[in-house]
Amino acid sequence: MKKYFLFLGFIATLLLALSSCSSKDESIRFEGEGEHWKALYLLTKGENTQNGQGNIIYKGKDKEKLGKVSFIFEGETEKLKGTDNASEGKINLNSNCSGCSTQSSKVPYHVTIKWDGKEDKFDLKAK
Repeated sequence: MKKYFLFLGFIATLLLALSSCSSKDESIRFEGEGEHWKALYLLTKGENTQNGQGNIIYKGKDKEKLGKVSFIFEGETEKLKGTDNASEGKINLNSNCSGCSTQSSKVPYHVTIKWDGKEDKFDLKAK
């Protein structure tokens, strides 16, 4: 009987240790739009990691005539920027980091887009 309780105690301790080691990722959906552009960014974050994927999409017509588009996508802990030929009116956003600070769901991302002498600014907020 004593061995039985020792065995159960060992199993309970092992399960407790294993469950405390498992990571709990959080997924957050950020959305927003300006006058000419809209964006969606999906962020998955762990304790010291985060991975993001999303798109900035032109809302107007003549998407193939946009030409060079420069963008700045800035959050609490990361900044993506670049110039792209927005093929089909879409700019892809991808980021990941390990051992980094992570974006709070309470802080928005700020987006600035410039193209053909025009500018659009808006925020992405957690939904």
